[in-house]
Amino acid sequence: MSILVNGNTRVLVQGIAGNVGRFSTRDMLAYGTRLVAGVAHGRSVPSIEVVTVFPSVGDAVKETGANASIVYVPASSALDHVVEAFEAGISTVVYPGDGLPVLDAIEMRAVARANGGTLVGPNTPGLIAPGQCKLGFMPSFCYVKGHLGMISRSGSLSYEASYRLTAAGLGQSTVVGIGGDPIKGLTAREAIAQFHKDPETHAIVFLGEIGGDEEYGVAEYASQPDAKPVATLIVGREAPPGKKMGHAAALIGSHAEGHAAKVKALKKAGVFVAKSLTDLVNQAQSALNASHSREE
Repeated sequence: MSILVNGNTRVLVQGIAGNVGRFSTRDMLAYGTRLVAGVAHGRSVPSIEVVTVFPSVGDAVKETGANASIVYVPASSALDHVVEAFEAGISTVVYPGDGLPVLDAIEMRAVARANGGTLVGPNTPGLIAPGQCKLGFMPSFCYVKGHLGMISRSGSLSYEASYRLTAAGLGQSTVVGIGGDPIKGLTAREAIAQFHKDPETHAIVFLGEIGGDEEYGVAEYASQPDAKPVATLIVGREAPPGKKMGHAAALIGSHAEGHAAKVKALKKAGVFVAKSLTDLVNQAQSALNASHSREE
């Protein structure tokens, strides 16, 4: 199994007529994703890359049964498109864009919860269930099907980590980019709760960073008696004080949001903490070994 998407997920692309929408459509189709529809507001386009294009999400859902969407529109209009998707019955919506106003992100999250759906993003590469469904623009060759569930605040870090795990023979059940913004549709706490319920996920990998408190949610989970083993890598150890980092949420507002405090909390909770990307492979293997030992 996997979380949020699988081989039966019926995907819709909003903003399919734009350059990024067209590129991602070709890429997801090549991966084998069941991409059943596109939406291009205000544009008369019958089809793109053999995908039928509709004037609205409601029409697309009615005609194709689409239940997941990725939204490729500018931040200035993203809220309207995300709301349209959830209100049309889409259960999982990915918004990859950055520069989204905080108030819009808050409203997106509220709309998702009010409609019983899940928003992934903003500022995310999306998510992938290897061999089943790709809802995003991550490089496909980095992933292989397996039993590690991965949650990452950073897109590029998740590609590199997955590639190294794959090269070591450690596959993934689902890889979810929760995004680097302060307000997230899907938080680490919520993603890890879904992995906890997934029988095909035997252990969890969390890729964190300085700033924010997502890491403490992971530590809280890992300290529970029935938690699945967790391995983690926290980046930003050498971040110079007073310098602006790449992610909007990579802002240290207190000692607790620094690298050392987070690592200490995770180790105390029994998490396998990696010192580097190379070491992450070892720690992920240790987490899987711990899972198999419990089963025996």
